[in-house]
Parts: sequence; structure tokens; C-alpha cells
Amino acid sequence: MEKDQKSGSTAAPENEKILFQWDHSIKMLLNPVLWGNFFACFGIPAVILGIFFSFSGKPQVAILFPAALMAFFAVIWIISGIVIDLGGGFRSSFTITAKGIYFASGPGARTAADTATVVGVLTGSSLRAGAGFLAREEQDSFIAWEEIKKVKVRNGMRYIFVRGGFGSKPIGMYCHKENFEQVLKLVQSKSKR
Repeated sequence: MEKDQKSGSTAAPENEKILFQWDHSIKMLLNPVLWGNFFACFGIPAVILGIFFSFSGKPQVAILFPAALMAFFAVIWIISGIVIDLGGGFRSSFTITAKGIYFASGPGARTAADTATVVGVLTGSSLRAGAGFLAREEQDSFIAWEEIKKVKVRNGMRYIFVRGGFGSKPIGMYCHKENFEQVLKLVQSKSKR
């Protein structure tokens, strides 16, 4: 993948025929897809933690500790969502070529990942630095048409979720009203899903 010098996003290689290309700002606070990811990421471990604490013989701890942990992360999530949405949302770029689907995060997400890495290194926190490195690695992705195993569609949100094989990063495409139907038909025809 090559970097687009103007926007800093990842673009398809020049020799690939571009079928669709668009940018989108993804709002966080009222986005059901992101809230689902939040509950999967924090809710499932909280429930497991509650089950683990239930063996301690203290049912109050088994309920209150995971609930407090979820509430703490929910407050951070909501504050982050307000800040991100007031800033215009996560900017992202999508490119569909004859070979597959490319996704690139916008400069705001890149800056946040780089900042987390630098803060982690400066404070000596390998956890923060590692989180920043991982976030940076999640910025760009590509799925070839032949690797697509699953396509899920949320028509009301104009959202198309594409998953490749095991271990590949999925791509959630947020479309505009003008291109949603065309992109959906193309993805379904190329992926045979």
C-alpha cells in the first residue's frame, strides 16, 4: 500500500484500477457498531471477572467490582466520544479496487496512536507504549476479494462489514447515501457473499 502524500492515508497501488474511493467521518457516541465493540471488549472480560470473583465466596465483590470497572470504562468511553465527535469524528478513507478493499485511518487516529506510544515511552510504561504500537498497526488494512469470508450489512447506517480469513483485520465500510447501493452490489458480486 502506498501513502497518499496529500491526506496521509493509504491508497491502492497505482497499477490497480480504482472502482470506488471515498472518505468518511465516523461518529463515535451514537454509533451502535462501536458500542457493540465496546461491550465486547469490556463487557465480556467484566463478566468473566465477575464469574472468577464468584468463587471467592463474596457475591458483593463478584457483582460490584466488574460493574464498577464497566462504569469506569463507560465514563472514559463517553468522554472520549464527546471529544471525538466534537472534533468531527474519526476520519477514514476507503478504496475499492479490482483486487480488493483498502481502509486507512485519518490523521486524528494516527496522532492518537503516536501520542500513546510517545507518552508510554516517556513515562516508562510498556503497557501504554505497546497499546500505541498496536493502535498504529490497526490504522491500515486490506482484504483481497478471494479472502472474504463474511459480509454483514446494516442498511440504516449504510454500513458494510467485511471479514477475511482467520487472523486478518476486518474492515467496516461506512458509506454515503450516494454510493451505498453501488458499493454493496459490488462487494456482494466480487465476494460472492
